[in-house]
Amino acid sequence: MSGRDTAGAGVVVLVLVLGLGSMGMGWLMWPSAAGVVRAGQGTVVESVLCGPSDAQDLVRVELLDGREVTGRLDGCGHRLGEVLAVEVPDPLPAGELVARLAGTGVPTTSSNGQRLGAGGVAVAGIAGALLAWRLRREFSADRRRVVS
Repeated sequence: MSGRDTAGAGVVVLVLVLGLGSMGMGWLMWPSAAGVVRAGQGTVVESVLCGPSDAQDLVRVELLDGREVTGRLDGCGHRLGEVLAVEVPDPLPAGELVARLAGTGVPTTSSNGQRLGAGGVAVAGIAGALLAWRLRREFSADRRRVVS
């Protein structure tokens, strides 16, 4: 096997690794269907100091459909009566409800934008790998030219 064949095989492996890596990043960014949440307004009814690691305030959550549920807030140290924007799981769990501050959990926006972004990352990675392969070939050809 000549040196040129070895370099060509190395470039193919590099392009393959970059392409697969970018598709893997797209897969990791793809949104899952497991994280559906419902928005609401939570009013702190019992405040807890943030000393222990499992400290959670108690909130009364008013959902957008008018229902009220009580649950633990995944946070602590809020003032009594403070109104917070929260998110709860949808459907509501049968056991104890844990609410999260809005924006700190799973996004509530449409996953189509996330999917478009994940696909864009994959396409950009493949395009970058192909550009690197093309520039590498031109760079190698320039180095082989003999200047007299």
